[in-house]
Formats: sequence, structure tokens, C-alpha cells
Amino acid sequence: MKTAIVTGGCSGIGLGLVKHLLSKPDSQWRVIIADLRPEAYESIKSSLDPSRHRFIETDVSSWDLQAALFKEAFTWSDGRIDFFAANAGIVDSPHILDPRKDDLDSDPVKPNMHCTEVNQTAVFYGLKLFVHYARVTNRAIKEEKANSKHDGVAFNPKMVITSSCTALYPFPIAVQYAATKAALVSLVRSVGKNLLASDNVALNCIMPGYVDTELVPDEITRLWPEEWVTPLSTMNRAYDELISEEGRVGQDGKSDGRDGKVKAGKAVECSVDRLYYRRGVEFADKSQRFLIEESYKPDGVWMRGMMERAKKGGYGG
Repeated sequence: MKTAIVTGGCSGIGLGLVKHLLSKPDSQWRVIIADLRPEAYESIKSSLDPSRHRFIETDVSSWDLQAALFKEAFTWSDGRIDFFAANAGIVDSPHILDPRKDDLDSDPVKPNMHCTEVNQTAVFYGLKLFVHYARVTNRAIKEEKANSKHDGVAFNPKMVITSSCTALYPFPIAVQYAATKAALVSLVRSVGKNLLASDNVALNCIMPGYVDTELVPDEITRLWPEEWVTPLSTMNRAYDELISEEGRVGQDGKSDGRDGKVKAGKAVECSVDRLYYRRGVEFADKSQRFLIEESYKPDGVWMRGMMERAKKGGYGG
């Protein structure tokens, strides 16, 4: 049996994923639901298989609490976390440049950056923790020569981050939110390829369009055209493609993902009933290509230069 951690798992996209995983045939998944709101869990727990899920109250913006989450999940799973959905997120409030809050006769007030702490910093925490425990599991498997605790099921850890379509397009109504989501896409594209090669960890992200979740006020939902709402089924299809052991993609023309190839470093835009595997921008010229491609090489200019610098006492020397 495989184990997943889903943050923000008591509502919206997270809850949809929890139910989707638990509904799969052969009881192949059990799920840790991590959420800040125990009262929200109380309202959903009766609808979930009690033998295959566990709730852990977690503030993902706290390193200590998220570290405790992973430690407890690792123990509960008998030392194997197969899938981490870094899904928890909030919207910035108030707007960082809200003119209604600006008093020109006094000093500026420090902005509330909790949106960045939850949406961005917490994901960096989660990535570090997930990779750490994946490495611990891989070491144990290597030492045992077989994964005896899990009936020989292959261990191919997957992480999917919830970004947003606002990572791609200007979104002036919530600029801190949009900036954090753009940062997550850059994280996935920068780390994904090398992480799969070095640790067999497949890192990807989804970029939902308009999904009717608790983040969206009811007043907006009532005004939104029904035909432009992205259902949870589209999100779950994206998750299935990104965590597939064989890289399977449905052949109905509604996803432009490549079938039969394990996904890593991918950013998938989810709009209504379609999945779009979005590529980064083309290099402006050969100079820009050189700058980026050298960063992937273990013996490239970036790495050689940093190693030389370290020999001289590091960047603080």
C-alpha cells in the first residue's frame, strides 16, 4: 500500500484529491490529511475510510510543525511516503499596495506576508522534507536489497505542487498570491529534471484555472460563467498523469501530455476539462541559452566557479 500526504486536505482541491486517492481500486492508497482546521476535518471524516486515512493538524508555514508532520507520517507509513501533494494555500489580504490603507502622513506599515509564507516558503520546506525522507527510504531499500515492508512494490516518490494559472498571466487583484504561484513554477522547472536523475523523485506542479473552492467568495462564484469553471475531476486527472508510474496520459485529446513518459519538471495548466503542459519561454539568444544550460552541468561554469569560490572561503569570506 502506498502513502500520500495532502496539505490543505479538508476542502477544495485537496479534499477532492483525498477522496480520489481513497476511491481507487484495490485499496492501494492511504492518506495523511494535513490541515490547519480540525473543525473542517470533523465535518468530512465520516465520508472517508477510517482505516486508510489520518488527520494531522498542521500549520505548513511553520518549519517545526511541518517537520513534525513528515516525521509522524513516515512512522505511520512504515517508512515510506510515496506522494506529497503540497496543496495548502491562501490569498493575500489586504492587497500589498492597497491605496485605501495608505496614510501619507505616517511611516509605511510592514506588509502582511503570510500569503508568501504559506504559498511559497512552506512549499520549499515541504520539498526539503519530502526529499529527505525519500532518501531515507531509498537507503533502507538498498540495504535490505528488497522492499520487504511493502510487498516489493516499487518506490518511485512523486511530489505535485498546487500553483495557479495566475503564475502565467497578470493577476492584479491578488499580486502576492500570483507572485508566489509563479515562484512555484520556477521551482519545479529549476529542480525537477535534476531531482529525478539524482533521487528518482518526480516533481511537478498543477496550475488550476477557476475552481470553486473556499478561497473564492460566494459572491464571485455566483457571478462566474458556469461553463468556465474547472471541476475537481480535471484536477484529479492532472494528478493521475503526474503520479503515474508509467507516465500514462488519456488519449481523448483533452491532454497534450506525452503518453508513456514519467513526468518531471512539468507545469500543467488545468482549464475546464483540458490539461495543457506549458513550456517555458524560448531562449532570447545564444547567450541566454548558455547561461541557463550551464547551470545543469555538474562540471559547468556555474558549478566550477562556485567550487573555486568555496575553496577561497565561500561567499561570506
